[in-house]
Amino acid sequence: MNTWKAKVAGAVLAVAATAAPRLSFAERELYRDDSRGTKLDFTLDLAAAWYGGKDSWFGQSQAFLGASTDTWADLGAAPGLTFETRAGRGTFFGAVSAVYTSTAGDDASGLTIGLDKKSELTLELGNVGWKAEDLFDALDGDTFTITVGRQNYNIGTGLLINDGAEDGGERGGWYLAMRKAFTEAVVASLDSDKWLLEAFRLENHPRKGGPLGEAYGANVEYKLGEDSRLGTTYMEVDSNVPGSVTLDVYSARASWRGGGGFGVSAEYADETSSQISSRGYYGEVSYALHDNPWSPVLSYRYAHFDGDNPATPVDERFHELAYGFTDWGSWYQGEITGEYALGNGNLISNLLRVQLAPREDLTLNAMLYKFTLDRPASFGVISNDWGDEINFTAEWQVNEHMLVTGVLGALFPGEAARQYVRAATAEDWVHAMVLVTYSW
Repeated sequence: MNTWKAKVAGAVLAVAATAAPRLSFAERELYRDDSRGTKLDFTLDLAAAWYGGKDSWFGQSQAFLGASTDTWADLGAAPGLTFETRAGRGTFFGAVSAVYTSTAGDDASGLTIGLDKKSELTLELGNVGWKAEDLFDALDGDTFTITVGRQNYNIGTGLLINDGAEDGGERGGWYLAMRKAFTEAVVASLDSDKWLLEAFRLENHPRKGGPLGEAYGANVEYKLGEDSRLGTTYMEVDSNVPGSVTLDVYSARASWRGGGGFGVSAEYADETSSQISSRGYYGEVSYALHDNPWSPVLSYRYAHFDGDNPATPVDERFHELAYGFTDWGSWYQGEITGEYALGNGNLISNLLRVQLAPREDLTLNAMLYKFTLDRPASFGVISNDWGDEINFTAEWQVNEHMLVTGVLGALFPGEAARQYVRAATAEDWVHAMVLVTYSW
């Protein structure tokens, strides 16, 4: 092990760390006045992760990307302040935070290759808002909230809207994904026992040179129960790229879980403009064995995202908007394929998943994917067989502040993967991660 790898391995064990999927702010009170309902809290997350593997990019990373991407590491920190005080019938609140991330080595996304600078400090949250409860007699348990400024926002499972910023490259911290806030955003919501009504304006926060996009829309959800709801969303999306057109996006989704442990969920999204016509959808069934000591949950999911047909003048490829992580496997499909190799466009996946909880503080996942391409020709390949991937994850909640996460995955390439990296042979891509979370 060379010097920087040894230092990084030690840092992972010694420094407070996390992965993006489990990033959560812990609060430390700086000021409190109960007579006015006023408080000021300090938040801080520190992050570190070490990644090691074998034969990234099917053993072709040097030829395909120009550098070895088998081993690297990330560090990050996110300090912030939150404030609230009574204002009229409700509460005035605000939040501000910053994110610093750094990468040592070159990660498998390929975004850091050739860069001298792989770290950056950026503004993250920066918003103010007002919320009030029980404003409308016709609704039970209603809360009205309006928030203006840099903020996080999620719809459903995060298939369309979840992550408003970009990490990696000159910013570092690709997998940590600590930047998630939308900029110049306005979100108004009315949340009640039965209904969630939202209107929003969002703008993303791209890396240097990345396309700036904005979206205007509305989201409506009807709650059938604690774990069951129906929802629909409409958005107008403008990429602000010269020559592009406004994209109309519609989606409908549903989720239901019965008392016997059986559950289903699904979503359908349609994207249309004068130049684009695409769709994406998924369906999932699951069964939870509540009476078993290990609380197993078995699930199967099928997801389909259109690829472009080069023979037509219209672009049929499903355009990922601002998708993000809300659970293992969605919507970064596969800890190798979804994180580093492919997005959701032009991809069909079958996922079998088993989740176990042998102890209250330990959660295990085993996931098996079968990946195929919807339109191989649009990727410059002939075969549609991308390959099979297996992932194992373990999350150990050491205490209320620290979470240790381990991930092991292997991607077994199909003919399409071999053709994609333009290699006569393609090795199995093996990948492991060690992540530790400490929030204060």
